[in-house]
Amino acid sequence: MLKENLTKQRLNRGEVVYGTMVRMIRTPEVIPVLATAGWDYIVVDTEHCAYNSETLKDLALAASYEPLSMLVRVPDKHYHQLAQTLDFGANGLVIPRVETEEQASLIVESTKYFPMGQRGASKTSVGARFPDCGTMEYLEWANRETLIVVQIESEMGVENADKILAFDGIDAVMIGPFDLSQSMGIPGEMDNPRLQDAFSRVIEACQKNGVAPGIHLQSYEAVERWVGEGMRFITFQYDMSLLRDRSIEALERLRRISSR
Repeated sequence: MLKENLTKQRLNRGEVVYGTMVRMIRTPEVIPVLATAGWDYIVVDTEHCAYNSETLKDLALAASYEPLSMLVRVPDKHYHQLAQTLDFGANGLVIPRVETEEQASLIVESTKYFPMGQRGASKTSVGARFPDCGTMEYLEWANRETLIVVQIESEMGVENADKILAFDGIDAVMIGPFDLSQSMGIPGEMDNPRLQDAFSRVIEACQKNGVAPGIHLQSYEAVERWVGEGMRFITFQYDMSLLRDRSIEALERLRRISSR
C-alpha cells in the first residue's frame, strides 16, 4: 500500500504541523521514537551534517511504516541531490538558499514526474514501500504525496518570494532565520524589526500563492508569536537540543530530590 503523506494532507487542510530536525542521531530507531512522541515530520539535515546514502535509506525504510513524514534537507539544488534523495525514500525535501524563480523551476523539474516535471522514474522506491502498481498510479502518487519545501534565507529570496512560490509543486516554505539575518547584516538579531518584517513579507507571499509558510525556531515564545502571524510549517529545535534540554530538566529535578 502506497504511503500517504499525512503532513502534506494537514497542510493542504490549512492546519499547523510541527517537526524537529535530526542532525546527530543516525540509528533508524530515532524514527519510531519521534513518531511515537507525535511529531508530524522530521527533517534529516544533510546540508550541515554527515549522513550518507546508506543511512538515509535505513532511516527512510523505518519511516515508510510510520505516520511521521521524513524530509531531508539536501546540501544544494543540483538534480542528483534532489532526485536521488527522493529515490532513497524521503517523503519530501527541504531545499536551502532558494533565491530566484529559475531555481524554483529547476526544483520542480527535478522533483516531480510527468506531467509536472522531468524527474527520472524509479518505481523501486523505499518511500513507496516497493509497490506493485501501475506506472501512472506510481507517478501520480509520487507527485501528489511528495512534500517540497523551499528555504528562503536571504534578502534576494525575500525580494523574489512571490515569483519563487508561484510554481505549482512547491508546497511550503521554511525560513532560515539565522542565515536570513546574516544576509541582512544583522546576524542573530532575531528581534530586529527588519528581520521580522521580512518574515511577514514571506508569509504574505505564501498566502497569495497557496503555499504553507513556515520557519525553523528555537523557543516556545517565538513559535507562539509566529503561529499567531500565520506560520503553519513549524520546525522546532533539533535532536541534540531536545536531548540536552530534557536532560537538564531531569537532572534539576533529580538533584532537588537528593538535596532534601
